[in-house]
Amino acid sequence: MIKSIKKTIGLLAIISILTLSACDREPIPPPQPRIEQISIADLKAMHQGSTVVIDSAVFIQGIVTLTPEKNNIPDFVGYMQDETGGITLTVDGNNNLSEGSEIKIFCEGIELSDYNGLLQFGNIDLGTQSELISISADPITPVSVTIQDILDGEHIAELVSISGVEFSDKGSFSGSQTLTNCSEEIAVYTRSDATFSGDIMPEGNGTFVGVASVYNDAQLLMRDPADLDMTGTRCEPFFEGIFQENFSSLSYLDPVTVIDGWISSLQEGDREWAGNNYLENKYVQATAHGSGLASMIAWMITPSIDLSNSINPVFSFDSKLGYPNGATLDVFISSDYDGSANPWNYTWTALNPTLPTEVIPGSNYSDWLSSGNIDLSAYSSTIYIAFVYTGSDGASKQTTTWQIDNVIIDESSK
Repeated sequence: MIKSIKKTIGLLAIISILTLSACDREPIPPPQPRIEQISIADLKAMHQGSTVVIDSAVFIQGIVTLTPEKNNIPDFVGYMQDETGGITLTVDGNNNLSEGSEIKIFCEGIELSDYNGLLQFGNIDLGTQSELISISADPITPVSVTIQDILDGEHIAELVSISGVEFSDKGSFSGSQTLTNCSEEIAVYTRSDATFSGDIMPEGNGTFVGVASVYNDAQLLMRDPADLDMTGTRCEPFFEGIFQENFSSLSYLDPVTVIDGWISSLQEGDREWAGNNYLENKYVQATAHGSGLASMIAWMITPSIDLSNSINPVFSFDSKLGYPNGATLDVFISSDYDGSANPWNYTWTALNPTLPTEVIPGSNYSDWLSSGNIDLSAYSSTIYIAFVYTGSDGASKQTTTWQIDNVIIDESSK
């Protein structure tokens, strides 16, 4: 009996020692969940046309290529890319992304969504959902592309290089400017707040470097004018005539007033001339179709045009009609309009342009047709030219679509 008690006491002592020993050791943490790296291409593939929230423990890693540092993108946006592609980031809170840095983004719980055609990844809390790998990583080499590649939706959100291109017009970067290879065209958009918006665009041909993006249509964003090397001979000389407008700066449904100096005045109804595009050609159009308006009379008026130094000026434009059923296009000129008041209260003289009257067989639209050169030599002061659409979507359906492009005033070659 005594031996049994001694054995029991000894066993308890051993258990006590082992327990105390175990309490002295650091607790073993549970295993951490495995976070796997995926490529940016893999991430983008998760978006199947509708908004998706990433629900797996994955991360992307890449180089930051564009930030709001120079105010050419909103302060909550950034762009990054790896060897498989680029992605637009939106940031929740402080955006301390640094161009040229390498970062990780932990994807779980972050949303992939479409914004006017651009795939965006956000809203990201950089403090908890990102990790800085290097403040100064190996720089990204721009991908060599063509304008058509970007128009086709390739390389969006990537740093790209396009050779053999030039700006169509002279002036500053601010706004939407046309970059062309004298065949295809694409918009280069610069915010008015950008530090370089007032810089003068290069006037030669050469290489453009920027980030491919989308805002309804494909466009390019500059990082810095220093990225451009455009000092070569142009493929298309600048227009040296009196006035020209091809509406290439208009995006879909932009009012014509987006272009400096153009005037929109509604005599009846509330629908105005607006931008449109087809097969990469941009133009302006008016239509009463779908408006429900009993009467629509929409004036579109050029900026003031000074003919005081002209000798034999001629005016021309291209037009196209669609689904013709009675809505009309009239073209007028005025030398007494003041550029601000209701135009129908001033003196306007009707011009007589050549206009299309029939659609292409099997189509609901005509071809583009030139108005021919209209003699303006009778005018030697400041003039305005008005395009007036008259139609209806009421009981009387007169909803023909009229489209206008390539408005030019130049000296006659005769």
